[in-house]
Amino acid sequence: MVAGSSFRVDFPLRRLTFAAPVVILTLVGTLCAATMAGPRAATPLGALLILLFALTFGWLVASCWGVFLGFYAHLTGKGSRLEEEAATVPLAPSGNSRTALVMPIYNEDPGLVFAAVGVMARSLAKVGADDIEIFVLSDTQDPAIAQAESEAYDQFLATGEKVPPVYYRRREDNAGRKAGNIADFCINWGSRYDFMVVLDADSLMSGATVRRMIALMERHPKIGILQTCSNPANRETLFARVLQFAARLYVPLSVKGLDFWMQRDGNYWGHNAIVRIKPFMAHCDLPVLPGREPLGGQILCHDVVEAALMRRGGYEVWVLPHIEGTWEEMPTNLIDFAKRDRRWCQGNLQHIRFLPAEGVKWSNRIHLGMGIATYMSAPIWLAFIAVSLLQFFVATHGGADSSSDGVGLLTSGLFSSDTAATVLFSMSLALVFGPKLMSLGVALSDPRTRRGFGGWKSLVASTFLEQVFTTLMAPVMALFYTQFVFSILAGRMVSWDSQPRDDRGVSWREAWIRHRIHFAIGAVAAVGVASLDQTIFWWMSPIFCGLTLAAPFTVLSSRLEVGRWARKLGLFLTPDEVEPEHELQAIRSATATPATLPVRPATVDAARPALPVPVPTPMQPQRLDWEHVTEASAVGD
Repeated sequence: MVAGSSFRVDFPLRRLTFAAPVVILTLVGTLCAATMAGPRAATPLGALLILLFALTFGWLVASCWGVFLGFYAHLTGKGSRLEEEAATVPLAPSGNSRTALVMPIYNEDPGLVFAAVGVMARSLAKVGADDIEIFVLSDTQDPAIAQAESEAYDQFLATGEKVPPVYYRRREDNAGRKAGNIADFCINWGSRYDFMVVLDADSLMSGATVRRMIALMERHPKIGILQTCSNPANRETLFARVLQFAARLYVPLSVKGLDFWMQRDGNYWGHNAIVRIKPFMAHCDLPVLPGREPLGGQILCHDVVEAALMRRGGYEVWVLPHIEGTWEEMPTNLIDFAKRDRRWCQGNLQHIRFLPAEGVKWSNRIHLGMGIATYMSAPIWLAFIAVSLLQFFVATHGGADSSSDGVGLLTSGLFSSDTAATVLFSMSLALVFGPKLMSLGVALSDPRTRRGFGGWKSLVASTFLEQVFTTLMAPVMALFYTQFVFSILAGRMVSWDSQPRDDRGVSWREAWIRHRIHFAIGAVAAVGVASLDQTIFWWMSPIFCGLTLAAPFTVLSSRLEVGRWARKLGLFLTPDEVEPEHELQAIRSATATPATLPVRPATVDAARPALPVPVPTPMQPQRLDWEHVTEASAVGD
């Protein structure tokens, strides 16, 4: 490695190790499906079924193969070289750069916000922070919350601790939402700093991790964005505990695989990341999408677009798959989880309009496409099930042999001895369970990781129960996603409100209102399929159970007492509970009891550190051609 430059890797070969197997395995699976369908594959209904199968199977293959590449990188030691370097860099400030930690907030709990700011400020002070300043960037529009923010800031300052400077700024107009908030900071104060660490209101990072990221940015001037993979933590409902466990167990290999074949064309998730400010301002001012909202207009999910614009500007975007000291929180029940995904669904479907933008690299188009596919895959999967059942119904009532119809694809050929059916069933089994088994194997093979999950017995039991949990949850989320997609395509907007940050339990009334359609669809489908064929009914019973039991599932999994009971049994433990780092312990202590905020003294403004004098530097609007993508714009990898 040459100092001052990023790593040189064989990009074409790495891209080929991802793309070629995905294409080949998808073609093999689709060929098996067509063989099983026989002459009916040539009918309109049969052709539609094969197309839906290919799309569903291809998405499953791509997801699984990415994890396999992460598993390969783990076994061969071909992990993130940046992450290896991060473990050896000195933590002391070099004096060669200045960094701002920026936390955009909108109608958040001020006590929780400044508790996290205090923990991070103290953690930074321990490793040296002469070159770091912290900004709390409020977009709050509620006057009562704004007043509470001001009082919480004063309470924070009243401690008199020797920590990096902490500034509080509130915009009266929250134009552009979070992206506009960050842009406002960059325009007014960006010229003071080399880097900014972007946080969310629920973000937490250790001082050592921030220092390591700064050191990497100083060593590699070509890197525009360096993204960490933050770990969800600190929530205790059963729903949150299961998802925190799943993220801790499964995400590392998935992100490691993404890093293996994407390398410098990594993604940006909008928080717990460090950004080089000058190229960000030069290249990442968000364009306004053509067309009407919700697909046109201001970009909502801005992070992946900013990564694409950074790469378009010639800078690199890297992901650190498994660096410690970086956390976030997550929704604590299925309803709030779905609400968050409703916003993300609209933001990701907007990217359909951004895909043809001139100059965007194909690697970034893949990122954008994968985000779109995350939500489009749900209605495609449900359509595949519906068309399979329809074809089976037509075949059986027409007197034909049903073994060559939709039921074969619906069950992956489990009940057939045909070679194509056997191959398809084996492939499906490996694709569904392979990624989880690989992740479980990696965790079991490492004593420290195994201990972090509570030991091998707890780890194995939790993995099995997590599979049951997600199996019941999957059809509910698939229907939610389908509803979201059609609602957005029909032109319905969604408000981007603040996310609930507490362990909120869902009432029976709310659960029934939210899930009554799921129950109705599940019950009607179960009765209809049972009357059609008992074998298919039992094969699809997990789907029917997930839909009909959605309301009690949501209520019980949102209960704090159920989550704490699971913890007492040693289930769904994570390293952040078993061996928590100092910052996590500190934030838990700080938020254990709600703080009573004092009334702000009339003279307190005099004690506040004055905001740095703004030096306005306008961000440059992006001139993108939406209709013509030149051949040259697709080159550069």
